[in-house]
Amino acid sequence: MKQIIYTEWLKVKNYRTFWAMLLLALIIIPAGNFMVADKFTENLQQLSKLVGNPFSFPDVWLTMASINSYISALFGLLLIILVTNEYTYRTNRQNIIDGWERKHFVYAKLFWLVLLALLTLVVATISAALVGVIYGNKPVSFEGYEYMLYYFLQLVVMLTIALLIGVLVKRAGLAIVLFVAYNMMLDQLLTFLLKRYIGAAGGLLPLQSGDELLPFPLVGKMVTTSDHYDTYVYILAMLCYIILGIFLVFRKILKSDL
Repeated sequence: MKQIIYTEWLKVKNYRTFWAMLLLALIIIPAGNFMVADKFTENLQQLSKLVGNPFSFPDVWLTMASINSYISALFGLLLIILVTNEYTYRTNRQNIIDGWERKHFVYAKLFWLVLLALLTLVVATISAALVGVIYGNKPVSFEGYEYMLYYFLQLVVMLTIALLIGVLVKRAGLAIVLFVAYNMMLDQLLTFLLKRYIGAAGGLLPLQSGDELLPFPLVGKMVTTSDHYDTYVYILAMLCYIILGIFLVFRKILKSDL
């Protein structure tokens, strides 16, 4: 595994586009968090008396996780670029010639998936804690931190989708278009149609499963609905999507021509 990680490091250490996109993706999280907190704090003085301050502990964990779920797509684009570059520059074939097995290619991309997800969770946690300290009026508390873990799980689902699309399509441009289309439109459209004609099952789509666990605090307190499964159902759904996505990636890489 050390050799795989070292090889991946050699591929990106001088890749300026990668580092620029990674830096931008990480900056967007605290920037988005503080922008929303600063904008809404001025207009929530009266409303907060009724429903509380969503930027105070423990609500800040849910608030920031909900916001982050809408601004994290750049990590998926970054993973797609890393995957499709392997096909564009034939580095995956060179790795095989140098002694890698096909499964090592998948391990290498799963390394990036896990690393990006963990790095995002760390940045999101620090950002949410700072927002809670600066804009909140309660002492620091990790009560409700499970919402950040729901966000992390949803992010892993999104990255798994990005990895699968990259492996199936192999071309960066088309893969990015398909990923953005699904992430920004198709998942929400299918959710709307399924919820309208089937019911709560519409909330079990890959990205929507995470959204169901991350309602914005004010909305959750002012709007109630019985058309909702227990938390464990959505968690189980996301885990199933992750396992299925990784299985399909392995199947594609092990069975098809690189």
